Amino acid sequence: MKVKVRGIYSTALIKLMLDGGFEVTQAADAIKNALKITEESEPDVTVEDIESKEGVYLYGNDVLKLVEYLKQKLPNSVFYREDIGKIYCGIINNTDQKSKSIIISLGNGEEGVLDLRNFWGYVKPGSKILVQSKGTYDGKTMLSTQIRIFGDNLIIIKNGFTKMSKGIRSHEGRDKLYEIAKGLNLKDWGILWIQGAENKDEAVLKEELAKLIEQEKDINDKFNSANDSAVLYEGVNKIFITFSKDDKSKLDDIRNAVMPTIEGHHSLKSAGYTILTDLSESILDKVSDKDLLQKINETLLRYGPIKNKPYRLIFSRLNGTSYRVDGSVEEVILEGSKVKGITVTTRGDWGKTYVIDCEKNFISIKKENGSESMLTFKPEIFPKFSKIVTFDIAVKKEGDSVTTANEDRVERMAKKGEITDAMVKNLGEALTEMKKV
Repeated sequence: MKVKVRGIYSTALIKLMLDGGFEVTQAADAIKNALKITEESEPDVTVEDIESKEGVYLYGNDVLKLVEYLKQKLPNSVFYREDIGKIYCGIINNTDQKSKSIIISLGNGEEGVLDLRNFWGYVKPGSKILVQSKGTYDGKTMLSTQIRIFGDNLIIIKNGFTKMSKGIRSHEGRDKLYEIAKGLNLKDWGILWIQGAENKDEAVLKEELAKLIEQEKDINDKFNSANDSAVLYEGVNKIFITFSKDDKSKLDDIRNAVMPTIEGHHSLKSAGYTILTDLSESILDKVSDKDLLQKINETLLRYGPIKNKPYRLIFSRLNGTSYRVDGSVEEVILEGSKVKGITVTTRGDWGKTYVIDCEKNFISIKKENGSESMLTFKPEIFPKFSKIVTFDIAVKKEGDSVTTANEDRVERMAKKGEITDAMVKNLGEALTEMKKV
């Protein structure tokens, strides 16, 4: 298996993969020189940073083999599988008028949500419907009736248009692919050309298109003969790996075996402190690790967090999406020159107070009419913002009533192999503590 790795975790991950017997291709020049990599052929699997920089996502052929290896080496991270493109024969359960959506049974106890605006016709509970997963939101599978079939060089889209992926930049390549699409009998299909298609022979692309259209006919035949909910097409294996603070530290140690690396390298880089990190590593041979780390912490502390000053909380979900909460600093807890905890208050009618301890796998939220705790990775606190990975699991207390939202998610993730036994134990202990608050 050939793997291409890009992003702030690339050096450490490439070292891990080479040690595990995986072949690395198209590496950056600095890594090529350090690890004697010469391969330049097309990869089977690609690894890139997720938008929040809290980890990476993997896609390609036989990606699960690489995931199982990384799970052994980084047991305190989450290996979240996003079912992108999986096609189901779904069974309509009911409608949710509040969210304007249709609840659909997908089999094996799973349910999905289809926006009513994407459905034409009469909603009849018990009837079957052909739907496709387009990802998850708040722990729910979001569905569409616009079907896509994924190939190596192209994706065909029912009732779609011909378009290019962002990676196809050359005018010659784009013109070539538009011309090929014009010469095809696409009928009610559109094509999304994938990066790399512009370098392929026209006959290869036409053959792949024919196979995908044939595959769509097979899916329809399975749907017509199905009597119950079932998976008709697996879609794309896209895995999001979110690194815990502990595993970021482990990646620091692995990178240090290849090139000079300061403690906290990946944490600082993921927060955008690239210049500070690079400068610090350029003088590692002149200053002791301990003195340099103290200077970094002292430098960061000069810029915040500062009491009564604006501050931002950045929450990242396991599928790479994120949201932000703005407030002001109410309290800062220090241990030497390092921030160990922070309290942030938001203003307005819905004002809340967020209590963040960087040694706990949850944060506490105080509200006028109650309190709430959110299950998270141990937060990372920086001068102007904190980064918090959330599992969308919360314990809420209002008066004498205590409820837990999404409590079964840890168990579901364990069954799907997205977290290790060690993670199940850690998160279970945090959830128990949350219920006591």
